[in-house]
Order: sequence, then structure tokens, then C-alpha cells
Amino acid sequence: MQALMVDRTNATRNGVICVFLFAVCFLVSWPVAEMGFNDDWSYIKSAQVFAQTGHLVYNGWATAMLGWQIAWGALFVRIFGFSFTAVKISTLPIAMGALLLFHIIQNRFGISPRNAVIGTLTLGLSPMFMPLAASYMTDVPGLFVELLCLYLCQRAVAASTRKAAIAWLSCAAASSLVGGTARQIAWLGVLVMVPATGWFLRKRRGVLLSSSFLWAGGFMGVLWCSHWFAAQPYSIPERIPNLRSLHLLDPAEPLFLILSEILCLMLMVFPVLVGWLPAIRRAKMPDVLLITYTLLIWAVYQLLSKSALPWIGNIILLEFSSERDATAVWSFQHFSLPFAARFVGSLLVIAAALVFLAIAHLKFRHVDTPRFLARRDAAFWLLGPFMLSYLVLLLPRALLADILDRYALGLLPFAIIIFSRLYQDWVARDLPVICVFTVALYAVLGIAGTHDWFAWQRARLEAINEVRATGVRRTEIQGGLEYDGWTQIENGEHVNNPLIEFPKGSFNPNSEVPQVAEDCSMAFAIYTPVVHPRYSTVFQPKWCLQPTQFAPVQYHAWLPPFRRTIVVQGIPLSGPADTSDPRQPLAEK
Repeated sequence: MQALMVDRTNATRNGVICVFLFAVCFLVSWPVAEMGFNDDWSYIKSAQVFAQTGHLVYNGWATAMLGWQIAWGALFVRIFGFSFTAVKISTLPIAMGALLLFHIIQNRFGISPRNAVIGTLTLGLSPMFMPLAASYMTDVPGLFVELLCLYLCQRAVAASTRKAAIAWLSCAAASSLVGGTARQIAWLGVLVMVPATGWFLRKRRGVLLSSSFLWAGGFMGVLWCSHWFAAQPYSIPERIPNLRSLHLLDPAEPLFLILSEILCLMLMVFPVLVGWLPAIRRAKMPDVLLITYTLLIWAVYQLLSKSALPWIGNIILLEFSSERDATAVWSFQHFSLPFAARFVGSLLVIAAALVFLAIAHLKFRHVDTPRFLARRDAAFWLLGPFMLSYLVLLLPRALLADILDRYALGLLPFAIIIFSRLYQDWVARDLPVICVFTVALYAVLGIAGTHDWFAWQRARLEAINEVRATGVRRTEIQGGLEYDGWTQIENGEHVNNPLIEFPKGSFNPNSEVPQVAEDCSMAFAIYTPVVHPRYSTVFQPKWCLQPTQFAPVQYHAWLPPFRRTIVVQGIPLSGPADTSDPRQPLAEK
């Protein structure tokens, strides 16, 4: 008993240290800017309105119900007063709670202390988790709900009595149902994880029946919440696309996007996955040859297609090409690794995954696989069905070519657990030291990338404020997705979104957009009819925009290029750009 208490004390201490390290790195990156991050400007507006009125109001952009997250953000508004930073900082305690929960979960799955620390830091310091933790996006709250449900299911498995098991499962179902109102993918907890746990505990009288009732109650709750959300003015309920209405140029594209998402997940879990590379010496020669041939084929494919990690973009601060982003006024000028580095990195990620598969093949070759998977190890039942269901639910988005890298965040802790646990079972108790160095590398990218993202936002605001200081109205500036979205809902009450179903007629298909060349066009402009821009902020002067006398705003980044610039240019009403005084109304030129 004393040894058990010591182990739990050490595990708690290690978890707290991991959370403390994350908090320090978070503060070092200084993620402060009075502007939205990605889509969270819409959610921040809902939190502001909730704090003022007590009503949950949508504005034509949110596809998530938001639920408890809005009330949580509104609490920070009431305490600190409204600001973008006050609302976004509300995600920080949720992120810290998620990391502590994840460390506890790993220990309960039997993962060694060293591996649990590596796994927790792989999640917390990743270039995906850290910037999302600095935002008011729903990804981190959704992940917290997933982990809370998983922890409660673990407690159900470990319960000494059937009544205690049922009680823990009931708590898991309730946490998933209520927590999923922020990010609906978390409803997989009550719909999949709880019944899977009940099936695992089916030999305990009444547990399977109780889990069935919990599933039915959860299903009805999900239907009611979805119906309520769809009836709210300016909500954007997501629906499974009508396959007959899709016109796919390539029928294989959805599967390719799902594969890309899995590769992105492997990239994020690489600080753990890289530990499998030295294990190649355990593989049989035919498997080694197969790995070699596969890597050669993959190398040729990457060279011909000029594609490599991160495969899918959005949050990961390593992009395909900074040049592509520099031409889009709403995009972030990412740190871009040279193609050679991304090429080698891709091969390492694929190689590590192939070595894992080779070792798994070796282990399963002489094993009764169904009996092996159905053994008295709850990890398979708590993790497997959830992950499979998660990937299946990505298919509708893949059909619409709408897959983003941050969707892999919900699977990242599960992948870390699987690779760490199987490494302990099949290779060695502790992950090799190369995993520690890879975690450190990812931490540098996560910290510096988050800093650079917010430094860019601060510089963009500085450039916009210089323009506004001359008397230019906010609606006359095109400042990017986050800035223009806030301008629209502040002045037009809701986004001009064609997906709005209620109230009818909310979308104006004939809204005016700036008539400029494609190189200077902004696809988001149709959503912001109140913005009639005379000026735009870009990373470099564009041939299709007019020069102005506003001085460029330079800012320093921690990843190359270290000196970056925001330029203000004029948007012509028609015809080629001219060089007349940009401070005069363009209509007078």
C-alpha cells in the first residue's frame, strides 16, 4: 500500500511539473494580440454578448454549438472586462487541466513515468496544441472533454463494485453530453466510448444494460441539442453532404485526404514514434526489405509531386511555402522549411511508422489476433472504437475537401498512448533518449511558432491603426479574416454566409466585393458586405494594388525569416494601380 501511495505521489508530481513547463513555455511565447485567432473572433463575440445579456447568440459563422465554452469565456469577461485577450486566456486553465488529465490517464494505462512525461510534453508543447491553447477555438476544450470521459471510463473499469462502475459510467456519459456542446466531436464519448466500456465490463451484472440506457439517453440528448442548435438564428448546423450533389474530380481524393490527416497525426506524435526507429533491428529481413522498397517509392512520389510534410495546413506552423501565403492577405506568413528538410523529415516519419508496423506484424504472426485484442486490457476497448469512429466522421468533410490539420488533435493523445504502451510491451520499458531531443525540438517550434503568429497579429494591428489614425473608417480597411470578420459582425450583426438557414433571406448573394486581379482577391470578401475597402494589409507589395505613403511595419520573428514586414496598399476601384496620394479618397483620384 505504501509503495502504491509513493507511485501515485510521484505520478502527480510529474504531471504537475509537465503542466508547469507548459505554462512557462506558453508565457514565453507571449500570445497576446487584440484580434481574433483563426475562427475564434466569432466565438469571442458570442461570449461578449452572453456576458452582457445572458443569451447565447450566433452570428452566422460558428458551426459548433459552443455551449459551456461561451459561459466559461463570459465569466472571464465579467471578471476582467471585455478584451480579446481576456476571452482567449480562458482556454489556458482548460489546456492545463487537459494535460494533467492526460498524464494521469497514461499512468492508469500502465505507461512508465518516463514515457508518461514524454507523452504529456509531446501533446502540450506540440506546434498544434500550443497555439490552439492560446486561442478561443473549440479544439482544446473538446480535447479536455474527451480526456475527462476517458478518465471516468478508466475509473469505471477499475471500480471494485458494479454500482461504482455504473456510477462512473454515468458520470462519463454526462460529461460527454454536456461537454460536447462546446465541440460536438466530443459526443463520441457517450455514443462510443461509454458503450464500449460497458461491453468490456459486460460480465458484471447490470453494467452492460446500464451502458445501453446511457447510450440511448445520450443519443436522445444529442438529437435534442442538434435540433436546438439548428433552430437558432444565424447558426450554421453541419450536415452530412448529399453524395449525389457532389462533383468530385477525383473519386480517390477523400481517401487521400484521410491518409493525409493520418500522416499529419503521425507527424504530431513523432516525438514518441521516433523511438521505434532503433527497433528495426528486431524486424525480420523480409520486413526490412519491404520497408526499404516502400520508402524508395515514397521518396520518388514526393520528388515528383513536390509534396512533403506537413501534408495538410491550418495550424501547424510549418507550411508548404511561405510564398503562397504571402499572396493571401488573410494568411499567416509561416516559417517554411526548405523542401530538402521537409523531404527528409517525411521519410523519417514514414520510416518510423513502417518500423512500428513491422514489429506489430512480427508480434501478431503467431498470435490469435481476435483473442489477443479481446484480452483483459481495457485500452483496446476504450481507445479503439473511439479512434475508428473519429476517422469515419472525417469522411463527410473529406468529401467536401475540407480537412484541416487541427482535426488530428482529438486523436493525438490516443495515438501517444498506443505507441507508448506497445513500445513498453514489445520493445523496452522506457522510450530512448532520441524521443527527449525530439520533444525539445518540437517545443522550440511550438513556442517560436506561437510567438510569431501573435507577433504578426500585433504588427497587422499596428499597421491598421496607423491608417485609422488618419480618419479612415474601420469598414474601409481589409485587414484579413479575423479583422474583417469582427468588422462585419460589429457593423452588420451577422456574417453574410450562404449556409445560414434561419432567418430566411439573411444571405445577400449580390454583395459587392473589390474588383481586383486574382492575385489580390480575398475569398472571404463575400462574407463581409459592410467592408468597402480602400486599403489592404499584405506581406509584400502587390502589382495589382496601389502603393501608399504609409510606412511598412516591421516585426521580429523567432523563426526564419526573422525580419518580416506588413505593408499597407490601396485597393483601386477599377483599372490599374496608380501612384497618386493614397490618403485621398480613391473615388476622387
